[in-house]
Amino acid sequence: MANADQWANGYARQADADFSTWKTLQDQPVPECHKLLFLQMACEKLCKAHLIQRGTLPDLLQTSHGFISGPLPVVIREQMVLVKKQLKGMHGVLIFTRHLANEIEFLNPSIDRDGRRPDNCEYPWEDSAQTLHSPLDWTFAPSNLLTQRHGATFLKLVRLAITDLLG
Repeated sequence: MANADQWANGYARQADADFSTWKTLQDQPVPECHKLLFLQMACEKLCKAHLIQRGTLPDLLQTSHGFISGPLPVVIREQMVLVKKQLKGMHGVLIFTRHLANEIEFLNPSIDRDGRRPDNCEYPWEDSAQTLHSPLDWTFAPSNLLTQRHGATFLKLVRLAITDLLG
């Protein structure tokens, strides 16, 4: 049976591969929903690796995908401290991260907030008017948010957090 360190490393390795795939796809003619799928998976696995390293039992994290909005801002804040950024000057990045973390979590089809947010980057869905939508035709908030002022900093900190987990 694998121990917690092995699980954390396994999630970190997968986060690294998913993030690298997301980055590679940025310059490719691939639908935005497919690109965002890899970012969502990278962030989820980064958060799970982080939680396991801090004592959460791995089997408690294997039955849900809702592990981004809470842990990701903590991961980013800890990463800022590690790279010796002044948190006072990075307040905007932290606010941005909380908002973006929520939007990234919504990309997963199992996170629909009781039907209020059925949009996801993986499967078609119906809205409340019973109109069918495809992720291929949808504009997702993270696509716009990542190009805003703090987007590049956020992505650098995600990459650094993954790298640090890999040791």
